[in-house]
Amino acid sequence: MVLIVSWFVLEQREDTEELFKKKRTRRKMRPGFDILSGIFVILLLTAEPIKSDNMLFLSFPFFSHLHPMTQLAKELHRRGHNPYMPISQYLAKKLKKPDGVRFLQMPEKIKMDEFTRIALDFFSQKSTCTFDDLVASNWEVCDNLLLNEKWFQELKSLNATLAVVDGVFMSNCLAIIPYKLSIPFVFIGSMDVPSMHRTPWVFSVFPHTYTPYSERMSFPERFHNTYTHIINFINTPFGAPSKSVQTYAPNKPAISFDELRRKADLHMVELDFLIDYATPALPNVEYLGGMGALPAEPLKGELDEFVSSSKNGIIVVSFGSLVSLLPKEHLDKMGEAFKKIKYDVVWKWSDASYSSSNVFLTKWMPQNDLLGHPKTRLFITHCGNGGQFESLYHAVPMLGFPVFADQPHNAQRIKDKGFGLWMDLHNYFVEDLVSNINEIISNPKYRKNIKMASDIFKSRPETPSVRGARIIDDIIKYGGGFMRSYCKDMPLYQYFMLDILAVVLLSAFIGIFIVAFILRKCFSFCCRKKVKHE
Repeated sequence: MVLIVSWFVLEQREDTEELFKKKRTRRKMRPGFDILSGIFVILLLTAEPIKSDNMLFLSFPFFSHLHPMTQLAKELHRRGHNPYMPISQYLAKKLKKPDGVRFLQMPEKIKMDEFTRIALDFFSQKSTCTFDDLVASNWEVCDNLLLNEKWFQELKSLNATLAVVDGVFMSNCLAIIPYKLSIPFVFIGSMDVPSMHRTPWVFSVFPHTYTPYSERMSFPERFHNTYTHIINFINTPFGAPSKSVQTYAPNKPAISFDELRRKADLHMVELDFLIDYATPALPNVEYLGGMGALPAEPLKGELDEFVSSSKNGIIVVSFGSLVSLLPKEHLDKMGEAFKKIKYDVVWKWSDASYSSSNVFLTKWMPQNDLLGHPKTRLFITHCGNGGQFESLYHAVPMLGFPVFADQPHNAQRIKDKGFGLWMDLHNYFVEDLVSNINEIISNPKYRKNIKMASDIFKSRPETPSVRGARIIDDIIKYGGGFMRSYCKDMPLYQYFMLDILAVVLLSAFIGIFIVAFILRKCFSFCCRKKVKHE
C-alpha cells in the first residue's frame, strides 16, 4: 500500500512537470515542492503500519447491558480497534449503533423470551415460578449459545484479539467462548462480586449488592451481610452453565467455572463512589460507572411540544422493562397522585386509562434526553443502575420504587447520598407519594447534593468509557498480568486466613491448657501440703 501511494505521488509530480513544459507557462515549479514530496515519500516508506485488533463483545440481548458496552466499543474504535457485537434483530432496531461498531446477528432461537418471562414472573409479587425454574431457563439459554457450533465458527472467523463479556450473573457463562477461542477476556457489569475478582473484602463493612443495607449496618445487618458474602464464595456461581467447562471446550484444559471467571484480566464494575458506597479495589478492578450517561439530545415531535409547554417543570417516570412486574394497585396510586400535583409527567406506560391533562403516556421514551432537559425536576424510577447514573449525570433528584435484585440496594444508596427518597411500592398511600414528590422537588438539598456529585463526575479528565478503553488497550499491548493479584489464585482457606486462624486458635487452646494444667498442679500441691500440716 505504501509503495502504491509513493508511486502515485511520483507519477503526479512527473505529470505536473510535463504539463508545465507543454503549456510553456511562465510559472516555475517551486523548489519546495520537490523537498516536500521527498519528505512525504520517506515518511510513507518508514511509517509503521497501524495494528488494528478485532474486539468481541458478548452479552445476553438486554438493552440496559448492551448500551454501556456500545460506548466502550466506540472508544475502542477511536483507538484503532474493530469492535464486533452480536445482538438480536429486535435490539438492532432499538440500539443506536456508534460509528465503527459492527453488529452481528445473534442466534434467535435461544429461548431468551422464555427466560425473560420466567425471570419477570419469579420476581413478581404473585410468582408462579420457582428459583429452580429460573436457573433451568438460564441454563437453556447458555446451552443454546455455547453449543451452537455454527455461531462459534462465525465468531472464530473474526480472529478476535480480546473479548469483553457481560459479567452479570445471568450471562457470565459466555466467558467460555473466549476461553474456547484461546483469547484473553475482561468482564463488564453492574455487579460488584468480590468472590470473582477476589479483592480483600471486610464483609461486615461493605454491603453486598443484593442486600438493602447502607454502609452503616446494625449488628444483625452485618451478620446477614457477612453470611450473604460467604455463601457467594462457597456456592456454585449463580449463572454457571449446567455442564462442565470441558463439555463446551473439549480441546481446552479442564477447569471449574469459578476458575474460569477468575482468569479475567480486568473487571470493569459499573459503579462509582459518587453514587455508591466506597469499596476497596485491586489493580485489575476498575470502577467505571456511568458509561451510558451521555449529553442530552434535543427532544422531537409531540414529546418536545408537551415538555416545552410545561410551566412548572416535568417529572420523568420510567420502570424500564419491569412495567409488567408492577402491581395494578401501584399503577392506580401513581395515576391518582399525578392528578394532584402541579407538575407535568412523562410516563413510560401505554394504558390510556391513566391519561390526564398533565400526563404524557408513551410506550418508549428517550430517557437520557428527557433527564437532560432543563425543565426536568424529578425522576421516578425502579432504581436500575443505568438510569441512576443518567440521573446523576444530569443532576436530577430521584424517587425510587425498587422491584428486585440490586434495586433495593440502589434505592438505599440514593437516600444515604441525599439524592432523593425511596418507597415500598407495595405499602404506601397516594398522599405519601404526593408528599414525597413535593418534598424532593421543593427541598433544595436534594438538587444541591446531586448537582455537586454531577459536577465532580463531569470534571474528571476521562469519561468512564474512555478510561475503560485505555486500560483495555494496555492489556492488548502488554497483557493483563501486570495488574493481576495473587488473591485470584489463592485457595479459599488462605484467602479467608483460615490456616492462620487455626494456628492462632490452636495456640490459644494449648496456652489455656498449659496454664490450666499448671494451676491445677499448684492447687493440688497446696492442698496436699495443707493436709500434711494438720
